[in-house]
Amino acid sequence: MKRRNGGFSFALQLVNLSIEGMLPDVGEEAVINYNGEDVTINVNKLIDIRKLGFGNYGSVMLAEVENHRDIKMAVKRLGLMPSTNNAADYTATTDLKTIRTVGSCNFPHVIRFYAGLIDKKESQVVICMEACDTSMEKFYTTMHKMKETQHLDILLKRMINHIVDALQFLKSKGILHRDVKPSNILVKQNPVIFKICDFGISGQLTNSVAHTMMKGTQVYLAPERIDAAQAPEGYGIRSDMWALGLSTLEIATGQHPFAKMNALGIMSAIMTWLPEPPTNLSTELQQLIVWLLRIKQADRPATYDDIQACPAMKSLPADITSEEAEMVRNVIAKIPDIPDDY
Repeated sequence: MKRRNGGFSFALQLVNLSIEGMLPDVGEEAVINYNGEDVTINVNKLIDIRKLGFGNYGSVMLAEVENHRDIKMAVKRLGLMPSTNNAADYTATTDLKTIRTVGSCNFPHVIRFYAGLIDKKESQVVICMEACDTSMEKFYTTMHKMKETQHLDILLKRMINHIVDALQFLKSKGILHRDVKPSNILVKQNPVIFKICDFGISGQLTNSVAHTMMKGTQVYLAPERIDAAQAPEGYGIRSDMWALGLSTLEIATGQHPFAKMNALGIMSAIMTWLPEPPTNLSTELQQLIVWLLRIKQADRPATYDDIQACPAMKSLPADITSEEAEMVRNVIAKIPDIPDDY
């Protein structure tokens, strides 16, 4: 037994050395700026409060800092196994490197980055970020259960406006998100604001084009990312536009359009799909959703500015309305916590 534990411990040491090799400037401590104050945080002094979410490569906890209980952060832990796990390595390092690049700019619609840390005891990359109130996945699930959809149209327009703003910012940094979906769109209620998160599989754009076909959650992949013949020279921002359109439709209806199909069936059905947005949405929003979900990428908006200039966005009030704010508050108040052992 001792030998097995020793071997496991040695393997963890190798993983830690691998992490340090990939992220040489990341350690157990970091100095963050929180509300204008510089504070030193240590990975061993983070205290979990409750679970915010989870994914294939780790969990996200709301946490506070020992001796600085006023500091509340979303802490994402990306575990690496002692056996070589190239996918986990790629996700952890890409997520941290990308959010450090874009999340340090204080751009309003990209989740704010505080620090990257290494937990050597657990062999984890730890990403400390701004805490939001919920994700759109949890929001829409509760919203439809409550039948709180009276002001859904304006809320969806606001979400699209903010997330398109975020995606355009990413493009300016040469980054394609590649995993736009409701669980990666976060919401804050005071004031109402939508933010994009999770950059674990984001890709670099070369001449506005990316080439790795199957990175991303398969049920949100655009047709040109499923069938390489549709994009022989690669794909670009229009694939993220597709995922945003699909996410908007999912939020509006309360379920993914192909919820009852497996991933393979979905990818086949998408190639001939004609979306039908719900009629309780305004005509201009229905038209925008259909535009974002055109099968041929050339038939979708050419630029993010095209989206912001369309009738659906032009009809959006510049400031958050009281109806939007009240709807967001009402729904968030009813969203159940995730059990820590889930």
